[in-house]
Amino acid sequence: MPYFLSPRVIFGKGAMKRFAAELEGKGDRAVIITDRVLKDKCSELVESLKAVGYDVKIWDEVEADPTLDIALAASRFLLDCNPQWVIGFGGGSAIDTAKAAWVLYERPDLAGGDLTKSILPKAVLNLRRKARLAAVPTTSGTGADVTWVAVLTDRAMNRKIVFAHNDIVPDLSVLETSLTLGLPKGLTASTGLDVIAHAIDGYTSRQQTDFSDGPCLQAARMAMEWLPQVCRDGSDVAAREKMLNASTIAGLGFGNSNTGLSHALGHSAGAVFHIGHGRAIGIALPYSLAFISTKPPYEGVPDPLMRLADIARFVGIDAASPRAAADALIDRIRSIQKEIGEPMSLKEAGIPEDRMNAEIDTLVKIAEKDPNMFTTPCECKGEALRDLFMKMWRGDD
Repeated sequence: MPYFLSPRVIFGKGAMKRFAAELEGKGDRAVIITDRVLKDKCSELVESLKAVGYDVKIWDEVEADPTLDIALAASRFLLDCNPQWVIGFGGGSAIDTAKAAWVLYERPDLAGGDLTKSILPKAVLNLRRKARLAAVPTTSGTGADVTWVAVLTDRAMNRKIVFAHNDIVPDLSVLETSLTLGLPKGLTASTGLDVIAHAIDGYTSRQQTDFSDGPCLQAARMAMEWLPQVCRDGSDVAAREKMLNASTIAGLGFGNSNTGLSHALGHSAGAVFHIGHGRAIGIALPYSLAFISTKPPYEGVPDPLMRLADIARFVGIDAASPRAAADALIDRIRSIQKEIGEPMSLKEAGIPEDRMNAEIDTLVKIAEKDPNMFTTPCECKGEALRDLFMKMWRGDD
């Protein structure tokens, strides 16, 4: 990926007010896309935008695991309102819905076609003729506020639709720490593990670059340091700020290198067993790292063992060899999982053995087709993938 994609990121004290100042004079109509639970949290944003001359409308029908139908409904709302700014406010579901709705608002001609074939990296979309896109994350995990992908579910066809295009990166990302203070511990923990996975997958990806490496390393160090603290005390504003920043920094890293095996495994387990995204990725992460660190990489790809040893040193692990460093890093991740109360296996997450055995072929089939397999640094398919899923269920070290 011979370029580095990033929006303008507004962070720190007073981010929301500075966001409104950023939009002043750049339009007079804005639509916020969010869910019903978060609608009340939009009040400060709404008042700030009104103060700089905007008429603000809210569409609050976002759902978890957003569907194509939801995105189409949101796009119709945008067509009715004709805003110059579309603002995704919430977690990854809200931001992905906003991304997709904005694309379909800009290009309503695409709505009647096969979106799996029309919104691809090499397509000519010609966006930003009507509006620009901003993202206000309220969780610390997805990195959707700075990435070039949105994922929807097409329930009619029982498939995932991925909007993937450089132009989908938001124009603005707004990190307002106060919005994350009320997150429950379970969501804080699972989304925090997703940050760690984004950073490490991004650093070991086949598509890593000198420009993606720095954000991935920094995000890994921040998340591994601050996630246990924010889970101990969710009211710790400093810890919340560090995790919110780490999430976006990790997004800048993997958004420019892509993720890998932990995400292929986690996407499959999440789809089959309906486990939340962050939790599924967190379960998969140690097993995926143990796998890639013991297998030969593809030709021309940096050795994942050495890459994991790099991360280990950067997060403060002192080890006598690359092998020892990688093992210690995996142990550190497992220790964090245990400390924050996240399941360390699919069995511990409540998946019974008979269901695991019944679904293993489906898990392998889905994972083999996952786009993250193309950025994993070594081969993992067939029986090797089946064995890896069974280790994830049993909880093998």
